[in-house]
Amino acid sequence: MTKAVFKTDGSYKPLFDHIRELDGAETAEKICTEANAAYERLVNGDHTDLNSTAKIHWKQCCERAAIYTTVRKYYPESVLEWLDEALEKFGLNAAGALNRIMRFPGMKSLFLPIMCRMAKSMFGPKGGFRNQFGMVTKQEVHFDILDCPYCKYMKELGCPELGPGFCKSDEYSYGNLEDFTFERTQTLATGGEKCDFCMRRK
Repeated sequence: MTKAVFKTDGSYKPLFDHIRELDGAETAEKICTEANAAYERLVNGDHTDLNSTAKIHWKQCCERAAIYTTVRKYYPESVLEWLDEALEKFGLNAAGALNRIMRFPGMKSLFLPIMCRMAKSMFGPKGGFRNQFGMVTKQEVHFDILDCPYCKYMKELGCPELGPGFCKSDEYSYGNLEDFTFERTQTLATGGEKCDFCMRRK
């Protein structure tokens, strides 16, 4: 039994709040239990041979698919909106944490180089991505993702409509930084030829 990834007061709390308001706490707990069971089935199904970095991305896709498909059975017309609310709140909280970190001396100068190293490791070939880097300085970073496993995995999981949500998570977090601008003109999940990233220090 894998550790439960969903709790009604966890990162998907805004979604479960809607369920509680409509049908009570007992229904919210029931759906949460079903979502955890769905996640366990998905994450232990395909791609069990992935390396540790790629497995992180696979688990995130299984998590998103599990909560979405479970809630969709009960609230098909509302699930995408509720899910987006939860993702927005999570992203804004992440932005808030990053903004607090930036207040430490020297962190603003370190942020973009650190982000670039993370993109090359977590979002590079080891993670199942294909990317291409342009300008990389302490003031500005440009890189493109040309192949994304999130698009591939969400199609395999039967939820391609969830792909753009991963892109929006970047907008909610990086797009709300106080000291940096985040620019992107297209994403693979929304039919673009690439996901282009540009971050600049203000």
